[in-house]
Amino acid sequence: MIQLTQAVPVIYERSSTRGFQKKSIPEDLLKEILTAGTMAPNSGNMQPWEFIVINTPEMKEKVVETTYAGYYSKGASNQHWIKDAGVIIVVCTNFKRTIAAYGEDGNLWAQLDTSAAIQNMLLTATALGLGGCWIGGFNRENVKKLFNIPPYVTPISIVPLGYASRKFDNKARIPVDLITHKNQYNVPFFKVCKTTESLIKN
Repeated sequence: MIQLTQAVPVIYERSSTRGFQKKSIPEDLLKEILTAGTMAPNSGNMQPWEFIVINTPEMKEKVVETTYAGYYSKGASNQHWIKDAGVIIVVCTNFKRTIAAYGEDGNLWAQLDTSAAIQNMLLTATALGLGGCWIGGFNRENVKKLFNIPPYVTPISIVPLGYASRKFDNKARIPVDLITHKNQYNVPFFKVCKTTESLIKN
């Protein structure tokens, strides 16, 4: 029986990269990553994702200024480390088509679809020897103004991509036994739980 770590290794190899070499990404690799994003499953094939690629130091700095401080900002007022990435992708959701097809439900579905695109991009980056990080802590209105984004489009994530400055370890995961339910909530699907240590080990 094939092990999942062999069938889809990049899922287990991917980690959030929060430090980059100051090195550009070849355009063909960038296009490969973005194309992988467009292959994500999405509601009615409305494909609501759009990508703004930031590759100049000046614009990267402006993106950094829109981010919030967090655990990894190390006392700074923003996520300053992302400016060293080869590129920064501002991933946006264009709600027009999905809402036209599905009404108000499209507001949620379009964002879910765009999230699937981001996952594809991060996994592809890993497969190509690059690192990336999914950042949600930023001022959306400031980003919209910075890039002249129209009202029907919303930036949902900032994704720095590049060559990692070091190896970043994967975080521990809640054992699947504890979050899988059988036919109704709080009825365990798996009868026997393995030890937490064996399941969260990546």
